[in-house]
Amino acid sequence: MSKTSVWEQHYSKPKRLPEWLKKPVPFVVETLHAFRSHKFRDVLDLGCGVGRHCVYLAENGFEVVGLDVSVSALRTAKEWIWEKKLTNVNLLRGSMTDLPLGDNCFDVVISVSVVHHAMKDHIRKATDEIHRVLRENGLFLTNLVSVEDYRYGKGKEVEADTFTVLEDSEDSRFEELHHFFTREEVLQLLARVSRIDVKPLVAGREHHPHHYWKIEAVK
Repeated sequence: MSKTSVWEQHYSKPKRLPEWLKKPVPFVVETLHAFRSHKFRDVLDLGCGVGRHCVYLAENGFEVVGLDVSVSALRTAKEWIWEKKLTNVNLLRGSMTDLPLGDNCFDVVISVSVVHHAMKDHIRKATDEIHRVLRENGLFLTNLVSVEDYRYGKGKEVEADTFTVLEDSEDSRFEELHHFFTREEVLQLLARVSRIDVKPLVAGREHHPHHYWKIEAVK
C-alpha cells in the first residue's frame, strides 16, 4: 500500500476528532514567541493532517498554507476552518517531495511527526524542497523520531534504520514507515542551514513515551 493510500484510509473513516488532535503540540506553542519576535508572517504546515496547527497559527494572526497528501484529511481541515470563519488559511494537496509552491515564499515551515514517515531518499528530497520554499533566515521547525524510541527495531526493516511500524491510534491500526534518526544524521541531513538546534524531545504515553529530536533550523 502506498504512503498516500495508507493515510487516506486512516483519515477517510468518519469519526469525531479526539481532543488531542484539536490541540497544537507543545513545541509549536513554545516557539510562537520566536515567530513573533522575528516578525514572521507566512507559515507552511507541511503534512497538516486535519488542520490543528493551521487553525492555531491562523487564530494567532499568521498567514498559513496547509499541505497534505490526504484528500479526506484536507476535507476535515476545510470544514473546521470554515466553522472557525478563518480567512487566513489556504489548503493544498501535495507531496513533501514535490511541493506545489514557489521558491522563497515562507518565513516558517513547520512539520509535526511527518518527515520521518518515508524512505531516506524521499526524506532528503523533502528537506531539499523545504529549503527551497523557505526565505533567507526562515525557520524550519520539526520533530524527527529518534533511534532511542521504543519502536526502533520493531516491524520489518526495509532499509537501514527504517522500519514498517504499527501505528496505533484511538480507532485504527495500520503499518507505516518510520525512519529513526541519530543526532549525527539529523545534522548531516540539514547541513546546508546556517544555524541548527537539535534537542531530545519526549512525548506521548507515560508507559511508552516517544523519543524524538526537536529541530529548529535557520536557512
